[in-house]
Formats: sequence, C-alpha cells, structure tokens
Amino acid sequence: MDARSGAGSTQGNVEAAGKSVATKLEGPKSEGAKSDGPKSDGPKSDGPWTVRKLLGWIAGFLKDREVDSPRHVAEVLLADVLKVERLKLYMEPDRELAGDELAALRALVARAGRHEPVQFLVGRWTFFGRDFKVAPCTLIPRPCTETLVERALEWYRARHAERGAGAVRVLDLCTGTGCIAVSITLGMKAIARPSNAGCKPLRGERAAVDALPTISIGEEPAAAAAAVTAETAAGDISVVATDVVREAVELARDNARQLGVAIDVRAGDLWDALAHGERFDLIVSNPPYVTDAEYAALDRNVREYEPASALRGGADGLDFVRRIVDGAAERIAPGGMLLIEIGWKHGDAARALVSGAVHGKNWEQVDVLKDGDGIDRVLVAVRRGG
Repeated sequence: MDARSGAGSTQGNVEAAGKSVATKLEGPKSEGAKSDGPKSDGPKSDGPWTVRKLLGWIAGFLKDREVDSPRHVAEVLLADVLKVERLKLYMEPDRELAGDELAALRALVARAGRHEPVQFLVGRWTFFGRDFKVAPCTLIPRPCTETLVERALEWYRARHAERGAGAVRVLDLCTGTGCIAVSITLGMKAIARPSNAGCKPLRGERAAVDALPTISIGEEPAAAAAAVTAETAAGDISVVATDVVREAVELARDNARQLGVAIDVRAGDLWDALAHGERFDLIVSNPPYVTDAEYAALDRNVREYEPASALRGGADGLDFVRRIVDGAAERIAPGGMLLIEIGWKHGDAARALVSGAVHGKNWEQVDVLKDGDGIDRVLVAVRRGG
C-alpha cells in the first residue's frame, strides 16, 4: 500500500451525488425527446443515453467531485454494467442503454461520486494479469506489489535451474485477497512445467496437459502441517497463506478456487497460524506499513473504505515488519529467501532490521528493491547457511 499521496480529495458536492445522478440518468428517452445532457460536455442534446454520451457525462460528474482518474472510472463502471470489455465501449459508441442498465449504472456512479473505490464497486481487480475478487474486508491489490511476486519467481527460477523440480514450501503472511500466494503458485508451476506440457501443438499429437490441482484448505495448523508435509514428500510446490481477518481468509480461499490452485489458507495472527516446527523455503508478506501520520493524510477513497487493520503499521509503520523479521529466522530454511513489502520511506530502516546486531547473524544478501516507479518497495534477505 503506497501512502505517498496526501488527502487531496475534498467533500465538494458529495452529499448531492445520488440526487444529481438520479436526476441526470432518468432512463432512455424516446427518439426525438429532450434528455438531460452531460453536465460537463457542453449544451444539452436530444436522444437517448448512448455509451458515448454516458462516458462523457460520468467522467465530468466524477471530475467535479475530485475523483481520481474520472474517465477510467467511467469506463470501468459502464463496461461492468454492460458486461463487456472496456475496448468494446469504443467499438459501439452509439449503443443505447436499457432502463435496467441505466438503473444499475446510476447506483454505481452515485457511489463512485462518494469516493468509494471502483474496485469495490465492480467486486474485482487485476493483479499480475489475473482478476481477483476484492472486498472491503482487506486491501485492494496494487501494481507495486507485483515487484515482490516478480522477485519471488526470479528466486524460484534460479533454484529450479540449479536443483531441478524439488519440493518447495512457501509462506504468505497477511495474505488479504490471496493475490500474492495465488500468483506465486501459478508462476512457480509454469516454471516447473516441462517444456512440452500444457500446450496443444500446431501439428501432430496433443501434448500432455497438467490437470488442475485439487484444493486443499486447512483450519487447524497441526492438521494442515501434516497435509502439507505429505505434499512436500511428493515433490509438490506447497503454499501456506495466513490472515488474521476471517473474512479475508474466506476471500483468499475463494480466489484460490476460482483460479484453480491449491493453497492452504489459515486464520491466525502472523506466526500463530503455524504449527510448531513448520519451516519454509520462501516467506513473503505485504503487511500493514502506513505510519500514523501518513494514515491521517491518506486520500479519502483509501482511508474511508479500506480497513485500517490492513493499512496501519504503527507510529513508524514498521510494527508488523519487526514482528515478521523477529520470527522469520527460525521459520525459514537455510538458503531460503525473505521478501517483505515496505513503505516508501522505510528502505534504510528495514535494511537495518535484518542487518543489525540482533538479526545480522541470520541473514545475508540484504537488499531493498525498487518498484516500477523507482520507489523503495521490497526488503530482500537470504537466510545464512544455504
């Protein structure tokens, strides 16, 4: 979660958003009848509400209320109501909306005008090339978090090239939607898949296609550990994901099912969800890391709609990072990698946590990766002894 932006959005005319949308989007007019035109696109016009007209009016409506990326939000909402890809909107600009479609769109636009995140309005968002269900119980996936997934897959690719298809165990703490755990699992399986599997050749016999794995979801740490041990013995990639919020656990499980991967999702506070003696080759986490000062200045679409429990990391933003570092050494195998997403000002402090007098003896190759915007984003450390 990036907290660099300040509270730039103001109240404006939010209280009147619902009434204004209802007044404007009264439904399709009969041909030649007068309709209320787009508020921000110039004079009123005749005719029904078309895709072209709606995009212009919604974008202006949201811009007046200081909603970020108003045109993008307008496209996402309209495409969602029409059940089409966004590109289709520009292929059929004169498509007219039916009454039920306008009613659904009216409700979404009013909520967007109150700065409710568009991701929650449509119930899903894309991360690492796949759609994940999202909900107000946890954080919306951000593009900057893909940096962590990319580094995890780089680590596995190098390991796989060196050791072959050996057993690998992964732990994702603070999993939220499960987007990190699912993306890593699918990425690792793609790397491990034989080069002649999973595709249909242009000519000749059909190549063998890997069957989708069955879902394995555990509640009790001990029982889950036993199941994962059995999988590990068979040489599988096994992934455990944990979250303290029960609703987030269910959401992560649902996303795993929808995307066809086997992830052991558990409820618990960080290390408490694990059985005694469980160890992993890779531990990843996107924990809460927004400082108290940053939280007070967050944009309202974040502060008012995403849960504080998934954002706030204490006075300096490092409360959860410290707890993860404190327990990671005894949970990760020699040569294993630790990856933690951090705040944009946390690079030096996070590096010091694993390199200092308390934990320095346990870790090597300590680094901080920058995301696509050139901002410090992921703490990296390798367990000594590999």
